[in-house]
Amino acid sequence: MARPTSHLTSTASDRVKAVRALHSRAGRRKAGRFLVEGPQAVRAALDSGVVVHELFVNHDALAAFPYVVRVSEQRQIPLTTADPHVLAAMGETNHPQGVLAICALLDASRLSEVLAIQAPVIVLDRVADPGNVGTIIRTAEAVGAAGVILTPECADIHGGKVVRATTGSLFRVPVVADLPMSDVIAAVRAEGRALAVAMGAGEESLFDAVDSRMVCPRTCYVIGSEAHGVGEEAVAAADITIRIPMAPGAESLNAGVSAAVILYVLAYGARSGAFGPDGFR
Repeated sequence: MARPTSHLTSTASDRVKAVRALHSRAGRRKAGRFLVEGPQAVRAALDSGVVVHELFVNHDALAAFPYVVRVSEQRQIPLTTADPHVLAAMGETNHPQGVLAICALLDASRLSEVLAIQAPVIVLDRVADPGNVGTIIRTAEAVGAAGVILTPECADIHGGKVVRATTGSLFRVPVVADLPMSDVIAAVRAEGRALAVAMGAGEESLFDAVDSRMVCPRTCYVIGSEAHGVGEEAVAAADITIRIPMAPGAESLNAGVSAAVILYVLAYGARSGAFGPDGFR
């Protein structure tokens, strides 16, 4: 078992303050690091190969999560124990489940890699709700999407609420953050992919668009913000605008649900042969 490098007993410690600084977007950018809480997310980070600078655990976690302890020893990641109240003060939740990791910010320069994959891409335009952003990243993994692209106005992918909502998917799905919509459009065009914008007033029903092959798994799908929808720039550049069929009187779905419906309808279309033998148009 790895031997802890030190033990923290006070919430006034400079090390505790340094970790708490990562609760803010500005603090994360300044440090080039972000906080990961809980055994599931920490294990996903360790398995992904992301740079983990430091691990913090309480005494119970030393026995409860031997994998985390073993990897810290194998990779020579500093392991610090902390009293439960100190660990709670370091985390963004009241119950960090006994383990925290400090990781390097994720590489967000994988745009060409994402667009080269023969699978759907979700583009989030100003989606500010961290729960929705996290849910969409989690759904993208479940459906086998190529990745998720976010404009600068979206919730920070390194924020605690987003990280927790992904339940580890953040470390397994290619995510490209802080990319202006103009750059997204140019890259999509350069790759020869189509751009579909999801909106309540979309010209084509999602079901009809799939059945008629107006969209396909290789299309990039833009989901807009909860409050204002997709921006004018994306709408103007769209090859097609699609709407999700809803019962009379229903006004809208939130971004997370919309992305899930689109991805699973596409998955069913590919499985049923709607896009031809190779699943693509």
